[in-house]
Amino acid sequence: MRIVSALVNVPWLAERLASPGLSPLPLRLLQCHRDQESQTEYQQKHIPGALFFNLQECSDKSSPYRNMLPPIRQFESYVGDLGVDNNTHVVVYDGTDSFLLASPRVWWMFRAFGHPLVSVLNGGLVKWCELGHPVTDEIPQVEKAKFNATFNPSLVRDFRLMEENLTQKSVQMVDSRSADVFNGAADPAAKPDVGHIPDAINVPLGRVVDYDTKTIKSPEDLQKVFSASGVDLSRPLVATCGSGVTACGIALAAHLCGKED
Repeated sequence: MRIVSALVNVPWLAERLASPGLSPLPLRLLQCHRDQESQTEYQQKHIPGALFFNLQECSDKSSPYRNMLPPIRQFESYVGDLGVDNNTHVVVYDGTDSFLLASPRVWWMFRAFGHPLVSVLNGGLVKWCELGHPVTDEIPQVEKAKFNATFNPSLVRDFRLMEENLTQKSVQMVDSRSADVFNGAADPAAKPDVGHIPDAINVPLGRVVDYDTKTIKSPEDLQKVFSASGVDLSRPLVATCGSGVTACGIALAAHLCGKED
């Protein structure tokens, strides 16, 4: 099986869009957003060739909880409609609302459904525009593809396992929410999920990004962030948050440090 980097940079992508022959696999660009309201931004401005990925739409609609993984057949149909098959190198990126938010969640979803050929564009649309690359409002038409998913349970933890961990303490729980929400200082009216799971470690998503360069930090700096927060990367780790989105940014950061579990 081919291996692709979990993180690609803007020059890498620009070069391959200009010279498609450089890529041994077909590329599919997905601009990722949390809900349908963001589609207006996509329609007005996106990287040429990119399609819109709606997290809210590609989730389990039967669940009372936000952003739960969709059933396997729903995921297959959704990404197949975007022209993704099992031989596609998927490159996901965030729009201008953030340069690291929804795309790590889509990266994780593809991996959870057995597709390791997925990369996050470092810096997203923000970095793409900052470096002067073109955008378009032209929405590409693609042929539907057949995607066969294979669920990888090692990348998902359910409530029962997390409850057992309260006594077994076999994994570290790393909470990606802001410090005020984690510590219970936020207004419960605005953030009803204030507080945290006992023994969880707080690593807010903002700590893994470099706001000056608008990119995720280097593996060396990420290791320092985890170490300073009390996270032992040699031990199993579970990332948590309030709605299953920002936790995936922590999972990506740990993965870039060489962590596979």
